[in-house]
Amino acid sequence: MPALVAPPRHCIPDISRKVKGETDALVEDLQPFACGLTGRSVEVLEPQSCEMQGVLPHWLQGHLYRNGPGVWDVETKSGEMFSLAHWFDGLTVMHKFDIQAGCVTYRNRHLVKEMENYIREYNRPPNLTAYDDPCGSFMGRAFSTFVQAATQGLQTFEHYQDPETGKEGKVNVGVTVGQYRGNKLVSRTDANVLYELNPQDLEVIQQMNYSAVIPEVQGNFATSHVERDEAAGLTHNVVMDLTARGWGMYTFFCVPDDETEEPYVLAKVQDEPCYIHSFAATERYLILILAPCVLSPLRMLINKSFFKDVQWKPQKGVKFYVVDKQKNGPGHVATFRHDAFFYFHNINAFESRDDLCIDLAAYKDNQIIVHLHRANLLFNLQAHAPAIPRRYTLSSISKAITAGKDTVAEASSRDLLSDPQCFELFTISPLNKSKAYRYSYGTSLQDGDCFYTRLLKVDADLGISQEWKEGGTFPGEPIFVPHPEASKEDQGVLLSVVLAGKPVTERRISTSNKSIQELLHIERYCYAVLLLCMFSTLHS
Repeated sequence: MPALVAPPRHCIPDISRKVKGETDALVEDLQPFACGLTGRSVEVLEPQSCEMQGVLPHWLQGHLYRNGPGVWDVETKSGEMFSLAHWFDGLTVMHKFDIQAGCVTYRNRHLVKEMENYIREYNRPPNLTAYDDPCGSFMGRAFSTFVQAATQGLQTFEHYQDPETGKEGKVNVGVTVGQYRGNKLVSRTDANVLYELNPQDLEVIQQMNYSAVIPEVQGNFATSHVERDEAAGLTHNVVMDLTARGWGMYTFFCVPDDETEEPYVLAKVQDEPCYIHSFAATERYLILILAPCVLSPLRMLINKSFFKDVQWKPQKGVKFYVVDKQKNGPGHVATFRHDAFFYFHNINAFESRDDLCIDLAAYKDNQIIVHLHRANLLFNLQAHAPAIPRRYTLSSISKAITAGKDTVAEASSRDLLSDPQCFELFTISPLNKSKAYRYSYGTSLQDGDCFYTRLLKVDADLGISQEWKEGGTFPGEPIFVPHPEASKEDQGVLLSVVLAGKPVTERRISTSNKSIQELLHIERYCYAVLLLCMFSTLHS
């Protein structure tokens, strides 16, 4: 399959100025969510009260943390506008909602102001040589970090200085946020680097990596989406290193929250170096799902381009590597294969008798990476590839374990919905994580939409869905909070940040998931950036 081809970048510069009404130089048909994908979010360093319509459930208390891109365009000292070109390019903004006693306050912080200052001074991101360098213009937040890790190593992550303050610069880390060893709040990306954050004011406390707590874990790549065992207080993850022969060595490991307990390696698996963003976990197993999106670090080093140097190899199919979670256990125990698909996220995984079931959102191929280019989104140049929710079944796991890890069994699959629909950026009740479940909640789009326009509640047992939709609004990734005395899986509230499609309006809604009806919405004057904050966590 040919390499990914980026859409033209000439329509990206000055989009933010157009949205603000400062120029008529561009076409008039920007998408209504353009205000959430342009400009620079207002920094709110002190908690601000939110205006509310409706009433919060009395039991809903805690801190909702979200991170994601929030700075898209930086006006340079020369008067030019440097514009980042991909949905994942935006510089990280960390957000916090405090929900207490029926009231909500909001604050945020730009995590990489050093990089903003560098761009403002030099009209380019650090370590890139040209405005339209493909590596710099594509996925600076995740993939430029990914490429830099591949070609130069972790030691280069702090390689530039803030021209205004003289401080060492920080790499753009902001794909997921969650809990880590010693009850730390951390921001993660698709590389072996994470930031500890102050849970109060969201300042970066320190940069860390997994190798510091477990030296046996070597490698520059890591999944953004760790698998948490909240009951046991454990974080599982996978780091990929490059071997001398250009293969990928995938290390599965576990880090206990308790700092008196030693982290440990579970298994190591060798395969081609593929892009990894998440993996799955049941109660007893970890499952690494390797889609055939293969990296060529040597070509990346030469061309400095993710577009040119990621290869789609459908003939490889998808590998499922099954690893026992038991400490000092057997490690890699079974391997399965399926025809090719691409994916970012899994919905849930669980054990059903002697089968492993993995539910995820599958794309036909990796062209979704191109579809999420800002030019495509803002001008609707290409149709958005749908992610279809499917269940992949690894049958007779005991038989596969007996046959041995080098024997590759075939996985089967079926659609979760009788009428397949796009489903992405989803969540389930945390009480059903890694267990059999029925309901999931996520964003969706319909034919003709170029971005997510509704929330879906998917019933995996009946193969049906319900929706919440309001014209001119664009919901972000939801989070489900179960009622503290829930007697049913779907008893609780669903929280989502919803962009109202206007330049300075932002809404957060809480819905009763039974009927997907709005209970209340909260308004806050802000440059409507929260739609694009991809992943979140609620600390009660």
